[in-house]
Amino acid sequence: MTHQLTYVGRQTSRSDGEARRLVILEATLRLIVREGIRGVRHRAVAKEADVPLASTTYYFKDIKDLISDSLTYFAEKTLWMNKKLETRSFELLKQFSSASLGADEEAYKASESTEVLVSKLTQFICTHIREQVSCRDDRILEVAFHEEALRNKQLASAIKQLDESLLATIQGFFEQLGSCSSLADAYQILGLIKLLEYQSIVRDDNSESGPEFEKIISSTIRNIIRGILA
Repeated sequence: MTHQLTYVGRQTSRSDGEARRLVILEATLRLIVREGIRGVRHRAVAKEADVPLASTTYYFKDIKDLISDSLTYFAEKTLWMNKKLETRSFELLKQFSSASLGADEEAYKASESTEVLVSKLTQFICTHIREQVSCRDDRILEVAFHEEALRNKQLASAIKQLDESLLATIQGFFEQLGSCSSLADAYQILGLIKLLEYQSIVRDDNSESGPEFEKIISSTIRNIIRGILA
């Protein structure tokens, strides 16, 4: 990420004040999951957090600040998950040196490394989607914040940084794999992941781990690997 996400609401150095502020942010996230962004009102948040109404207005005079800080609070966990994804993806990449992939196209085609890589990447992405879908509330929050960002410039800036963080992780992976179109590859993979996650949440099923999803991901990965060769 280019810039660090920052909180815009009132800050406090006291531990009890900080604890109450976090309680308010967590209550806001629960409200968004149940009712959407439009359900976030000072009175509703105070009731959900079981704190006096004056507490929510003290830390967040503007409701947009409360929504923005809720996203930042949510993003801190999401960025940690992105870092975990980055670590796991580059560990996978270490298994495939340039020698094992083949120094030239013919050697590459002759070896089994291509299909092994496609298979491992497919399973890796399927596992990632499965983990994401298991956190259903987090995916609902993600969609809600992205939708609200269309109306809220302050939120849009934070959402952009969050998206770019994950995109950069995937781009870096394909760069190390030797892609000359790593950014395009990253957009393709991230778009596919987000769509499959969304469909799984809407359907409320576990099809993200089924053969249909696996075939779609495998075909996409294979085409990207062939593009790297070309």
